[in-house]
Amino acid sequence: MTRRELDGCMVRGVALVERDSDVDGEPSMLTLRELVEDSTAAGPVITVVERDDDGERETRWRTVATRFEDTATFFPMLGQREIWRFINLTEDTHPMHVHLDSFRVLERHPAVVELDEDATTAHATSAVVRIGEHPDDQIPHALDANERGLKDTVRVNAHEVVDIAVRFSTYAGRYMYHCHILEHEDHDMMRPFIVMPADLMPFMERRRR
Repeated sequence: MTRRELDGCMVRGVALVERDSDVDGEPSMLTLRELVEDSTAAGPVITVVERDDDGERETRWRTVATRFEDTATFFPMLGQREIWRFINLTEDTHPMHVHLDSFRVLERHPAVVELDEDATTAHATSAVVRIGEHPDDQIPHALDANERGLKDTVRVNAHEVVDIAVRFSTYAGRYMYHCHILEHEDHDMMRPFIVMPADLMPFMERRRR
């Protein structure tokens, strides 16, 4: 499956973030921060800069959820393809696992990450991510041969952006995606998504207005 085949698909962003706990002595919090593309957002955003044959392209992503108990924001439609983009802002590798149906790994991009720790709070995320610039980390930022089939888990290395193509075609309902390292999942790298049948999507659109 190629990017060209996915033109026009919904693209969802997820930032992988670690920040110190607000409570002395408590472990740092590892969170999945769901993002929405917003070119006019004021305040802290994740700016992703990509270079291709047509030049430099910039997208701005605003944080809309940061904790497991936050309201669900991912409502994929049953049977419809989407691209999920995992943006790793931590120094760790995270095996990201999606429940319900298998997915395909599209691309693994090396990236130079500049995280603004002062502006990254419990509810906002600020960073500049430059895709295509190669960090000096000795990590091979390429898809492995065994990643070219259907998967339910993908490795997201430090200094990396990974794109996957998902299509939930089995059931509608509420499911989870999370880091498969137990301590990370518990501290708080897990979020819900709700697969919606097509006949309910008009109600969702009405709710967003």
